[in-house]
Amino acid sequence: MSKKACVLVCVTSQPDCERLIRAGKKIADGEGVPLQVVSVQRMEECFQPNSDTLERLHQQAKAVNAEMTIYFNDSPALTVAVHAPQTNAVHIVSGSPGTDGNTFIETIKGLLPQTPMTIVDNEQRMIT
Repeated sequence: MSKKACVLVCVTSQPDCERLIRAGKKIADGEGVPLQVVSVQRMEECFQPNSDTLERLHQQAKAVNAEMTIYFNDSPALTVAVHAPQTNAVHIVSGSPGTDGNTFIETIKGLLPQTPMTIVDNEQRMIT
């Protein structure tokens, strides 16, 4: 039995990640598939995780009936690129790149060229 397709939203510990979850929910509803949320935290945080941040992200995901997976890894793009096929992601949503965000997006696009990716900027504009 194959796993049902989903839209995968990549979130960080930044407070404004809720906009990414809302955008992902809109895409998931349009595709008629469930929403999944993934967060890749720095490896050092697995020893002292920021429980307030993780709980806030979990509550935001839960509010839109999305499952959430949290990884602790220092290679977030590779982690997402491995996780996406495991969840049968048909679309990936991420925030707009910061100073090293381009590497994150380009790595995912390079490893998963057939999977559409939408970037949500700070003004909540969606660019696919």
